[in-house]
Amino acid sequence: MSNDTQSPGPNSPHNAQLEVHPGWVRSGQDGTPGQKAYYINLEAKPGNGNKVEQFLRDILAGVEQEPGTGPWFGTRFSDTTFGIFEAFPDTAARNAHDVGPGGQNFLRSAELEEMLAYPAHVYRLDVMFGKFSTLFGKKIA
Repeated sequence: MSNDTQSPGPNSPHNAQLEVHPGWVRSGQDGTPGQKAYYINLEAKPGNGNKVEQFLRDILAGVEQEPGTGPWFGTRFSDTTFGIFEAFPDTAARNAHDVGPGGQNFLRSAELEEMLAYPAHVYRLDVMFGKFSTLFGKKIA
């Protein structure tokens, strides 16, 4: 894994504080009221795309147990570029996810180091608005 803590993908303003952890970094503010989300950018080393895909499946199995996490999407942009978008009703639910069965996967630092070209970048987001009544063309009850 590169020693550079800035992965490709959206970049926070230069004055933004970057929290550095083994295998991942986090940026963005916390503590404001309202709905919250994470966008997580993961760039696999060549030939490790299947490992990253399995890592996303492991996270999904964990978030299925978290009542405050959802919607949750694991995405693939290319053979090596992956993402996660996950939303939460508030900061408390996002913080619960961090220590819950889904978020705990990011403690697998040796595995992250082995499969990622850069530390995973976890972006904290505020959800301003959205469409919640339809998912993949189907109305949600």
